[in-house]
Amino acid sequence: MSWKGMLAGSVLGSLFGGPVGSIIGAILGHQAEKLISGGGDSVARKLGRMAGGGNYSSLSDRRRTMIFCASAAAMLSKMAKADGHITRDEIDQVEAAFARLGFKAAAREYAVQVFRKAKDDNNTIYDYAREFAAVVESVEVRELFYELLWDVACADGTVSANELTILQCIPRALSIREEWFRYFFSARLGRRGGESAPVDELAEAYRLLGASANESDDEIKRKYRELAKRNHPDALRAQGLPEAMVGKATERMGRINDAWSKIKAARKI
Repeated sequence: MSWKGMLAGSVLGSLFGGPVGSIIGAILGHQAEKLISGGGDSVARKLGRMAGGGNYSSLSDRRRTMIFCASAAAMLSKMAKADGHITRDEIDQVEAAFARLGFKAAAREYAVQVFRKAKDDNNTIYDYAREFAAVVESVEVRELFYELLWDVACADGTVSANELTILQCIPRALSIREEWFRYFFSARLGRRGGESAPVDELAEAYRLLGASANESDDEIKRKYRELAKRNHPDALRAQGLPEAMVGKATERMGRINDAWSKIKAARKI
């Protein structure tokens, strides 16, 4: 990249701030270099559109989308690399994750560039998780993304110690319930022979609803209804969930209903 591209990337990246800014700046700098060398129709205007304009405290939709794409791709990259190498199965899962996140051709190309750059950069997956949480207001969407991280970790058939550490610690950075780690550990790994005790399906149902066996029927019913309302695919669509992620949301809704059915049967409600 020429000095002009690097300078443009540095300026544009600074508009975003945070750990993701350097990656966005590098990618925008490359695009800026092509625009500069091509000259023509208002280079400044084109660069302004690429960055979305404005300042970091009042993100435009475009800039918010760029940060969303970059932080998501960077987290998927760090997860795929967590066991020291990236397998073909993990790449396939990342590609599937890009599709489920609704990345079209241009966004996918951008995400692939971020994926490659983030693989070996000095930021941690938790840095990118905090960026992601800052622009994705919906807790439920952040929880669905956490499930995508599990998909990548489990893609090659084994989950390494490093991957487990990330999966256990990252809910805090994503600002989601830390109980999700225990739920997915039980659901994904608890059924593998020899790895752990048989799954207690009733305990798993309580955990999914964020409830306790000591709570009253009315309290658990209230938690179920609130969870079902927040996680309904139509409600998530209204919050901007990509259509490709609706299938994941529908699976989640099915698990919530199944958990409530198990608890009702056990309590004879």
